[in-house]
Amino acid sequence: MKKIVALFIGLTIFGLGCESTNFSEEIKTIDSLLVELDTIDLMQRRIDTTGFSQSSQTFTENITYVQRTFTDREDTMSKDIAVLMSDYRSLKKPSKGFLGKYQRTREEITFAKNQLADLRHDLQNNLLDSNLVDKMLEDEIKAVDEIKNSVENLQISSDFTRSKREELEPRIDSLIQVLKQDEP
Repeated sequence: MKKIVALFIGLTIFGLGCESTNFSEEIKTIDSLLVELDTIDLMQRRIDTTGFSQSSQTFTENITYVQRTFTDREDTMSKDIAVLMSDYRSLKKPSKGFLGKYQRTREEITFAKNQLADLRHDLQNNLLDSNLVDKMLEDEIKAVDEIKNSVENLQISSDFTRSKREELEPRIDSLIQVLKQDEP
């Protein structure tokens, strides 16, 4: 019972402290940004990264095999095969550095959440000058927008790469099978 009374008193004092802040509107903005970051965080966690490393390795092996086979045979590719390989190579750019970008964005989300929580605490306790608060809040809004754009770009890159691989890899696999059958 004493713990409940102590908790009630603590919450009441905390509540009174929140009411005496000079920055209630700014705190609402921060709360809104934190909710938006939670949504962005969820959006990023839904990006499937499990098979990405394996897909990149398969991509490299396939490209290497086809190029080596034509080089070893001292043969040239037909126009159809060259177009197919060009389309397949287009997957390299969106894949390059994907996992690193994903991890950096994870870190940016965590950092932004911590920054906003610290700023919220300082505002609740009237620890900052109002001129400084406007600039800080503006910077945090920009940071959240940049993180959102990064996550959206990761999603687009992931979706494009997955879709294009689903379209091209069966054709590449068939080409490789034909090339293997023609090996001496």
